Amino acid sequence: MESVWVNGTAVDGPAGKSVAELVAEYSDRSTGIAVAVNQNVLTKAEWAQTTVRPGDRVEIVSATQGG
Repeated sequence: MESVWVNGTAVDGPAGKSVAELVAEYSDRSTGIAVAVNQNVLTKAEWAQTTVRPGDRVEIVSATQGG
């Protein structure tokens, strides 16, 4: 079984889940988040309709304040 990569870590099991499900599972925030699948940035509207497949690379990034 080929893994899905989430934030640089190979994870077994998330293939077939939507990006929205992954965000809920791997982020403790619901706003200020950007998601890319295979280096393609998704709009929030695309999260629920985008399903990850084995070998996909998903990056979930949270905005932070600072300077």
